Amino acid sequence: MKKIRNLAGKIKDNLVGHFIDTTALLAESTPVYAAFETKLAGMSDEISINARLFAAGLSYFAGMGWAFARGRDLSRKLFKIKDETNEGLQYSHDTGYCAAFNLVLAPPIYYASGSRDLTEIAIGTGAAMVFSLVNGWPLGYSVDLFRDLTGLNECNRPSYPDIIKRQTPRIKKTLAGLLVIGAIALTAGIYALTPDQSVEVNKQQPQIVEQYDPQGK
Repeated sequence: MKKIRNLAGKIKDNLVGHFIDTTALLAESTPVYAAFETKLAGMSDEISINARLFAAGLSYFAGMGWAFARGRDLSRKLFKIKDETNEGLQYSHDTGYCAAFNLVLAPPIYYASGSRDLTEIAIGTGAAMVFSLVNGWPLGYSVDLFRDLTGLNECNRPSYPDIIKRQTPRIKKTLAGLLVIGAIALTAGIYALTPDQSVEVNKQQPQIVEQYDPQGK
């Protein structure tokens, strides 16, 4: 009976950790990728939204968020990266890891989201990899931040503000919730302010007006 309880406890802990890590990744990445998909890759709002929803589904229900976070943990151990390691090395690690992960994951996500243009998929994937140079570090930082805010793991990174670190668990969890709400609002704002490519194309098409001819000509 004790073994069953221990097993159930481990499963619960793993599920909680998976949910926290995945939420951290999506809160940081969703508005960012929504912006470059619609602005850099030239995707329509519809395809971009489908891609973000598909990515969220894969992350939560197919375990891709867990795979990214656990893969990052293993990679950090392999390269001997710790919380106390200087941020320059942590930046190099997280950008390289994020680029490699995007190379594998991005093409099937765009294809499953409705894109059949190989050039569009290549640009989206390439942009995702290049953008890892900018976004890889914040993505990894988001995981460490949410783990600390939710009480999963303590964050001891040099750049982690002491003013946040000293807050009570209740305040930290409130901050985590506000970050998620802010990410959702920001993503909605990006789609609202970004012209839909398919709409713009339709506006540019010449309008054919059928005129009435009383003689039937």
